[in-house]
Amino acid sequence: MTLQLSRTVKGQDEIFNLGHALRPRQRQILFSVGNGISFAELCKKMPHCAELEAMVNDLLQSGFIQALRNMAAPSQPTPDASRSLAPPAQSAANLESTRLYALEFLAALVGAKSPAYRKMGEVQDLASFNAALPMCYKVIAAVASPRQAAEMEAEIARRMA
Repeated sequence: MTLQLSRTVKGQDEIFNLGHALRPRQRQILFSVGNGISFAELCKKMPHCAELEAMVNDLLQSGFIQALRNMAAPSQPTPDASRSLAPPAQSAANLESTRLYALEFLAALVGAKSPAYRKMGEVQDLASFNAALPMCYKVIAAVASPRQAAEMEAEIARRMA
């Protein structure tokens, strides 16, 4: 029950590029899996799905999702967009490397066609970077998981420190 599930690149393509290889219920499971949900949490999200285990196994075998480490995921708070996102004085090189990290993270989780990815791609200074971050966190929390959004937030804070 503590098996951690995550979408693969194939699974992300199915969701974000409007693939039609899966039945609607399988797509719903794939969307719910995001990038870091335990099987137990998935069961709680979909209590009326009688064939959940069989469909998860089918998605695993067909390469739409993957199993991560067996562990209980620590709960992390959802990122709070109202708090300070980065210290005010940063070098341009540090900002650019952090922006590139954010773009890679967004591309992997929500796709390069996402409005959040586009907005982060337009960033040219610290003010616009800080303005784009809340949207990025919200999109990742909604599409992937709040845990992934918190992970991105922590890494950006570390890089900007």
